[in-house]
Amino acid sequence: TTFTGDYQQLDADRLNSMRIGPGSAPKALLYALKVFGCAGSTALTAQALDWALDPDGDGGFSDRLDVVNLSLGSDYGAPDDPDSLFVRKLARSGVLPVFSAGNGGDLYDIGGSPGNTPEALTVASTRDSYVLRDGAEVTAPGGVAGLKGGQYSEDFAAYDTLDVTAPVVPLSDPANRDGCLPFSGADAAAVSGKHVWLEWDDDDATRRCGSTVRADNAAAGGAVGVLLTSGLQQFAAGIAGNAGVPMFQFTGTDTAALRPALQAGTLTVRLAGKLRMSVRTDDPAIVDTPSTFTSRGVRGPAVKPDVAAPGDTIASALTGSGNGTLVISGTSMASPHVAGIGALVRQAHPDWTVEEVKAAVMTTVGADVFSQDGQQGPIHAPNRVGAGRVDAKAALDNQVLAMVQDDPGQVSANFGVVEVSGPTTLTKTIRVLNKGPTAAGYSAAYEPITTIPGVSFQLSTGQVSVDPGDTERFTVTMRIDDPAALRKTADPTIEKVQLDVARQFLADASGRIVLTPQPDVSSGAGAPQVAVPLRVPVYAAPKPVADIAAADQVRFSEGDTRAVLDLSGRGVDQGSGDEAYRSVLSVLQLGTESPPLPECGGGRAVDCTPNETAKGGDLRHVGAASTAPLVRIQGRPQDAVLAFGLTTWGDWYNIGSNTIPFVDMDTTGDGVPDFETYVTKPAGSDVLLAVTTDLGAEGFPMVDAQPVNGQFGDVDINVFDTNVIVLPVTLAALGIDPTAASAPITYTTGVSGFYTGPGDADGVIDVTGPVLFDALTPGLWTQGGGDPALAYLARPGTALVVNRDGEAATEQRAEDLLVIHHHNASGDRAQVVDVRVPLQLPLTQLPVPPVPVPPVPVSAVPVLPTPAPPGAEQPAPAG
Repeated sequence: TTFTGDYQQLDADRLNSMRIGPGSAPKALLYALKVFGCAGSTALTAQALDWALDPDGDGGFSDRLDVVNLSLGSDYGAPDDPDSLFVRKLARSGVLPVFSAGNGGDLYDIGGSPGNTPEALTVASTRDSYVLRDGAEVTAPGGVAGLKGGQYSEDFAAYDTLDVTAPVVPLSDPANRDGCLPFSGADAAAVSGKHVWLEWDDDDATRRCGSTVRADNAAAGGAVGVLLTSGLQQFAAGIAGNAGVPMFQFTGTDTAALRPALQAGTLTVRLAGKLRMSVRTDDPAIVDTPSTFTSRGVRGPAVKPDVAAPGDTIASALTGSGNGTLVISGTSMASPHVAGIGALVRQAHPDWTVEEVKAAVMTTVGADVFSQDGQQGPIHAPNRVGAGRVDAKAALDNQVLAMVQDDPGQVSANFGVVEVSGPTTLTKTIRVLNKGPTAAGYSAAYEPITTIPGVSFQLSTGQVSVDPGDTERFTVTMRIDDPAALRKTADPTIEKVQLDVARQFLADASGRIVLTPQPDVSSGAGAPQVAVPLRVPVYAAPKPVADIAAADQVRFSEGDTRAVLDLSGRGVDQGSGDEAYRSVLSVLQLGTESPPLPECGGGRAVDCTPNETAKGGDLRHVGAASTAPLVRIQGRPQDAVLAFGLTTWGDWYNIGSNTIPFVDMDTTGDGVPDFETYVTKPAGSDVLLAVTTDLGAEGFPMVDAQPVNGQFGDVDINVFDTNVIVLPVTLAALGIDPTAASAPITYTTGVSGFYTGPGDADGVIDVTGPVLFDALTPGLWTQGGGDPALAYLARPGTALVVNRDGEAATEQRAEDLLVIHHHNASGDRAQVVDVRVPLQLPLTQLPVPPVPVPPVPVSAVPVLPTPAPPGAEQPAPAG
């Protein structure tokens, strides 16, 4: 039954004896607002938030809820998502909105909406020591007999009656140890009436199939149960399975312990519904480490998440079970802990604003989150776990609040993305409010977590004293005195390699302002208040920017085929290896220009942009280039690459996720697209690829995958916070004979995304074309340094050679070049160069050509599962 006694009398033994422990605000009045069905997504979030603000619908907000917990979100959803407007309205009206940060893992920008709304209190997930596991009983052999910990599959439908004991057998087919393929006749005969043992790959990126496929294959083979292995002691995620066959996954320790019995053919296991949540375990080593699934947050306008709380293997009430327990993991389990703490603070201080309650929860954090077990390794930074792991008692004891003044509602001091073209100084003001009855004094210091050479944070004071009821202010200043000192340093907690290639990443400098109580400061009426250390997260993502420009015109003499494109301005060239910044440009034959779409509103609902994020999908320039002319001269026609460059009217929020450029190509001249190249990221990775699919073949099979801009993440090509990109595809993948005289194609370019006009039904933000281009005989093509490339190091005082085929240029209407300056500042990355035919510069006077950026060899591109093109239906993942 529900505990109704005095919570203050509970001790550890009483709590641990409970089937389900009390929540963080056990006396709060709860309202359940249902926005989801049994599966799928929802469009009712805004409606539910509106109800939370005005439950009786009379237009007054006096009956509003005090706190709302939203264990929901959209990966890669932007901070200007329409639902974010409702969140901001709630916060302004006195409702504290608490959100789960998302379960997308350690990927850049994946922490989505509405939790990335600046005013929201957004919660990451950490692990605590207690884990209540499911159990499976080993009945033989005697040496390993007993209850073993693990997890049952989620979709099995008959746990109420499940109780089956059977021998365990592995599959004999070496190519099917994981059960991802239908069982052979021999294996089906061997597993019939038994439990089948299947090998499980704990790496999402390399796992061949999910748990549902294995369960289906096991059922077809006649198995009565499925046992999965693991190398992990703490599972990263649950397993789905299917409705018909029970499935159990052992921990890493038990997997290793049972293998000898499996190999000896003596292993027998009992699976039973009543063994769920039956194994209590405690592992202090995992305390204050992040859940593997918890989402990395965003850079702006606010740094997210805000705080972390336990959300891994949380035991709570199982709906519809009477007094049953359900153990699940997710940031959806972490945010209710913080929502309850927010409710306690609101109860203790009903006159505090939403921002003040948020600051009380955030800045009183006292526990760091570590990257390795045993509280070892680098600690995690603000855009992974916020200020750190929440401390409920400190939040309640504290009466002094610290928060940024410049950005109301954020609490954290976020400088965001900073484009550095010279010495840079930016300042934020921190205000400290004393809500208590006595004066409070603190020492103030900045503590770094992630660092970038050349970036420092300085406080205007080392001491802060605040009288009761008063407010004091000080500043934190980000200084970059020498932009040439900047390096692309990675957060030390990230994995730089994914899918065996270098992932895309960015450099950030972050830490926290720490206010440490000084015991000698205490005056004023009333009892001395409890002194609680405070911390305010600080974040910035500075990067150097170039100021490279090409000449406004390229001039050809009548009948001449070559001219010069001069480069001037200021380049970037600093660092080495994957920490280097070097300005790069790409030059393409301009295909078309597109005016900006109007903003939605005023009766316009189609072909418009509903928010700033959509402007990152509003096409401005489109062009194409080919390396075929030069590689054919060099005798390597098989290496020919076609590339499409595009620019948009606004920076995209995250390319390959909520904003997906694509190019449809008609290579046969029948007016129907034959291939599509689009930007994507393989699941669970920050590897940005231009994937090409065959639209004429069943299932749209992938025929090519190239890194965008021709480079993986170990060469900076500025793929974050930009509006320019180049999509390569090999001519061989398009079935084009590189030795032919001509290969005309017609291409149409578009951008699909999350944010289209409310009346647009096709999911496409903008589209341009068709444009004619010859992949073997372009009207215009460039070269520099002798070797073919999609991008060149942009150095002032150098020049590119522009080649012109007069007949092809006339047919393709090749009148301009599109120059993409990948490392220039916002608003200056795209340049259109006129191609004219008055005077010619003698070729003997050509300046030094720029150095080509070596392309990635085709053999270095990872072999990936075939993703569906933007317009195709994508199946739901299993397992």
